[in-house]
Amino acid sequence: MKNIIVVSLLVLFAKNASAQKDSLSFDEHDKYIYYKLVDQPGSNADTLYNRGLYFLNAAYPKKTLGLLKSEKENHSLTAVGGYMISKKGLVGSSEGGEIHYTLVIEAKDSKYRYWLTDFVYQPYQRNRYGSSEPVPGGDIPLEKASGKLSKTDFNNYLDQVIANSKQVGDRLKAYMLKASSLVKKPEVKKVNKISTKDW
Repeated sequence: MKNIIVVSLLVLFAKNASAQKDSLSFDEHDKYIYYKLVDQPGSNADTLYNRGLYFLNAAYPKKTLGLLKSEKENHSLTAVGGYMISKKGLVGSSEGGEIHYTLVIEAKDSKYRYWLTDFVYQPYQRNRYGSSEPVPGGDIPLEKASGKLSKTDFNNYLDQVIANSKQVGDRLKAYMLKASSLVKKPEVKKVNKISTKDW
């Protein structure tokens, strides 16, 4: 019996430790932030910047995650994205709304950092045809959503935000390890013109 209790406590402790490893924090503006610093020895800032740019152009469709601003001199990229979140019900789950966010990637020699922030919750409602649609003017910063949602829904949405942020980060890390970059435009070959009028 003692072994079962000890094993159960170890499993519970491991779950809590892994849950705390990936979590949202608050930044200096009191906004939720998912922040990671990644060491990548042997890579210079330009290479990491180009790989980040390639990630933003190739990893997701533009409406899911699209480049907003790039600053080559600072090795900084800013993108905006969004995804659907589900609301748990008694029978199943339904579209609870949409989360919009900002992704920032900054590179230096041998390391880069990224963070997701500016999370905004767009609630959905059922229309008269039974389809889900955005509530007009219903955008709520995630920091203020706890007062407008039930505790269960808010915690569920936070879990989904953490899971999606981790997924975006894992995909970014995979792209930052690839040796590929943006596809270069093919050079247009100059064709010599030959006049058949003069000989």
